[in-house]
Amino acid sequence: MNTKIFLIVGVVVLVMVGVTLFLRGGANQSDMEGNSSGLVVGKNAIYVAEQVPSKAISIAVVRFEAPGFVVIHEDVAGVPGAILGRSSILAAGETESLALIPLSRATKDGEMIHAMLHLDDGDGVFDAGKDDPAEDRIGGKPVTMVVIVSADAVEPGVVNP
Repeated sequence: MNTKIFLIVGVVVLVMVGVTLFLRGGANQSDMEGNSSGLVVGKNAIYVAEQVPSKAISIAVVRFEAPGFVVIHEDVAGVPGAILGRSSILAAGETESLALIPLSRATKDGEMIHAMLHLDDGDGVFDAGKDDPAEDRIGGKPVTMVVIVSADAVEPGVVNP
């Protein structure tokens, strides 16, 4: 019985390594330059952890190919809806631990929201009509992360024993 479990775990590990190598092989050197987190990402990327209900959102890591904004949208049937808040302008490159993004209303337990990247049109001021969403390099879709709001979420920097 232990041999079967060992074999199953070994196969799972090999599959995970294979998938990782496959995904990393699709990235070119320019996608990896300046990426201090060590993650292979495109020129525009975002990571947001699960959030506690609040009137502000914490963004863990964002990467822009050009200056831009992180914009928080309500969820409407699984797609981004009305804008709840936005960051100040962020420089091109990778930024970790952004300042909290204030929201127009408090989020609720169980709610989903969307964190979307918008590229600045060059004036340094956010305008939803002019500052288009950043697109991913593969599908040409807006770079967005769905964020879950949960009263059980661990606040950033807090480690449970």
